[in-house]
Amino acid sequence: MKTITLASTSKFKSEILNRVGLKHTCMSSTCEEISSEKDPNNYVVELAYNKAKSIKDRANTNIIIGLDTIVLTNNKIIEKPSSLAEARKNLLESKNNTSRVITGVSIINKDTNEVVNTFQETKISFKDITDEDIDYYIENESDIMYASGFIIENIASNFIDKIEGSYYNILGAPVEKIYEVLNSMGIHLKDINK
Repeated sequence: MKTITLASTSKFKSEILNRVGLKHTCMSSTCEEISSEKDPNNYVVELAYNKAKSIKDRANTNIIIGLDTIVLTNNKIIEKPSSLAEARKNLLESKNNTSRVITGVSIINKDTNEVVNTFQETKISFKDITDEDIDYYIENESDIMYASGFIIENIASNFIDKIEGSYYNILGAPVEKIYEVLNSMGIHLKDINK
């Protein structure tokens, strides 16, 4: 049987993985989230790998998973807002526009020393959001200071025109890509220790 450790203590990501049968333990990564990479795909892959690598020797499991997610709007990374004003600015930039959500995935198989680094991309197209709706969102979204400032599974879902790609990727846990990589390593759901 294989055991998995996620290089994150995100309760939300952990719940998603558990729901789809990817049972695991969690461990906080010790790396700084910095990269000299300019290409957004390489940027998130490097951060995901650094997270996985930072817990590899501490984790008492066969498989290590590192994840890192960014949102790109107008080819600019939309950072976690530091204020409500910044959260509003992020939403204004996203309205009537298509954002790209990219998650870097790094999986280390400690049994074979195999490392797979890859990424998943999803496009979210937003409607032309009214000022009244933006005000309502800013006042009522309890998790607005997380991620890029829009939490897709809550109020912001009202503002979406369409999603192209993995919904779970938007939530920071692209389970389809993770399982694809595990399969490429010869690991299936029945092999994962519950």
